[in-house]
Amino acid sequence: MQFSRWLLGCLVIGVGIAGCGGVAEDPATRSLRERYVAVDPLADPISLTDAASLLEANPEDKEPKSLVVVGRIYAGDLDPWEQGKASFVLSELPADGHGAGHDADNCPFCKRRAAKAPTGIVKFVDEKSETLSIDARKLFGIETGQVVRISGKMVAGELNSLVLIADKMQIVAR
Repeated sequence: MQFSRWLLGCLVIGVGIAGCGGVAEDPATRSLRERYVAVDPLADPISLTDAASLLEANPEDKEPKSLVVVGRIYAGDLDPWEQGKASFVLSELPADGHGAGHDADNCPFCKRRAAKAPTGIVKFVDEKSETLSIDARKLFGIETGQVVRISGKMVAGELNSLVLIADKMQIVAR
């Protein structure tokens, strides 16, 4: 009887030490997540197309533009993730459908629009302006196809892309 109480006590203490999640999260990862995930909603996001138009309006102005964009983590047939880095490709959200049951990913009109739309390369950087060396999926618990709002500074990139140095992110849809 006394042995069974002792064994039960050890089990309770062991579960308490291990916690429900098993392995404890790295405090540095938790700190980065708290730094970059928006607590309050990011207001007034614009599309990547509208963001590109802002840059095109003043091509001689090389100053990064502060803004909030909304898009989907997606790169078509390519992988949107930079392996081991807090960086990913953000694509224009599909157009509101052409009716009930519309599948923008398989619609030829929406595919053509998406192919011409700008993409954004989102980067979360450290104090030295280097992309963080932690995979964005691990840092934020995000996946391909999720809709996010990103607040940060945007500059023109190469090949119809924008580069967004992010200071906050909000997951809109999973």
